[in-house]
Amino acid sequence: MQEELNKKIEDTMRSLDSIEQATPNPFFFTRLEARMQKERGIWDKISSFVAKPVITFACICLVIMINAAVIFSSTGLQKMDNSQGNEIATVDEYTQVSSTLYEFVNTNP
Repeated sequence: MQEELNKKIEDTMRSLDSIEQATPNPFFFTRLEARMQKERGIWDKISSFVAKPVITFACICLVIMINAAVIFSSTGLQKMDNSQGNEIATVDEYTQVSSTLYEFVNTNP
């Protein structure tokens, strides 16, 4: 068993003898430098700013907080509307009764 293990190690070491250093394609560095020196437009700047995880997380949190504020404020307004609804109904009834007192009936045809 030890001999098999030593043989595998030797085979692995011999396979490393023919390895050469990797080289990039021709003109790779020229294209890389051209891309790095290229002027960025306004949309590239905006998209790179918005694509940052911190900005994205902050926007999502802001939207969630605005939604929560709208939901909780609408619940409070519904309670307030219900309490004022009874008062408005009595005022409407009062104005209907008082307006009929001042209507004149035309007795002449």
